[in-house]
Amino acid sequence: MTHQQPIHTNVDERRVKDVAVLAGRILLESGAEGTRVEDTMSRIAASAGYTESNSFVTNTVINFMLHNETNPRIFRIKTRDTNLFRISRTNEVSRQITKGILSLDEAYEELKYIYNEQSIRHDLIFKFIAAAIISISFLYLQGGHLVDIFTALIAGSIGYIVVEILDRKLHAKFIPEFIGSLVIGLLAVFGHYLIPGGSIPEIIIAAVMPIVPGVLITNAIQDLFGGHMLTFTTKSLEALVTAFGIGAGVGSILIIF
Repeated sequence: MTHQQPIHTNVDERRVKDVAVLAGRILLESGAEGTRVEDTMSRIAASAGYTESNSFVTNTVINFMLHNETNPRIFRIKTRDTNLFRISRTNEVSRQITKGILSLDEAYEELKYIYNEQSIRHDLIFKFIAAAIISISFLYLQGGHLVDIFTALIAGSIGYIVVEILDRKLHAKFIPEFIGSLVIGLLAVFGHYLIPGGSIPEIIIAAVMPIVPGVLITNAIQDLFGGHMLTFTTKSLEALVTAFGIGAGVGSILIIF
């Protein structure tokens, strides 16, 4: 009868895995595609001398191993958002590691700072303004009426804030987008009634743009080109169901009114 010898991980390997997995966690929770996450973790490991590291990433799980004689590191991703600024900062830390500018300990502290900072959500007033700008921009791009600017601004910004608040409270997918699209539809119809002369479809199309999962669709296509078929499938289905929830919310209001 044979007994399997326990696998021991030394301090250096533990620090490499800490840095690599934390970088991957920040990237994945910030909306990065799976190809970028795996490449970043592999480059960090290679800079420490572990050139045969293996990683497997989906939109909900990170699985990373330095070599065959060490324990794997598995982490469950529970929350995801879109933050290109955090992705850029994490990529910069990864580049500094590979160039030897930052040590692993320094990089780990920098990544912890980035991750703890990401837990502090952007103030809702800034997201309100950004959603308003997006709504007005899409109203202009589709040749909307001038009288619809105020309605599109209010519907788009308030609808996005409703989605953001519900997402923080419920921690559930699809329901916030459905309720947010209901609010957008109601505000669009009510605003068109108060300020007639415009077009309800153009108002709704412009107002729902802030909650459309555009980044998710783009990342799914990038994962398809990178050969990550499982991640492509899950992200595509998530984007499809989210889009269905948005359409169901708006459609329900149009049917009622």
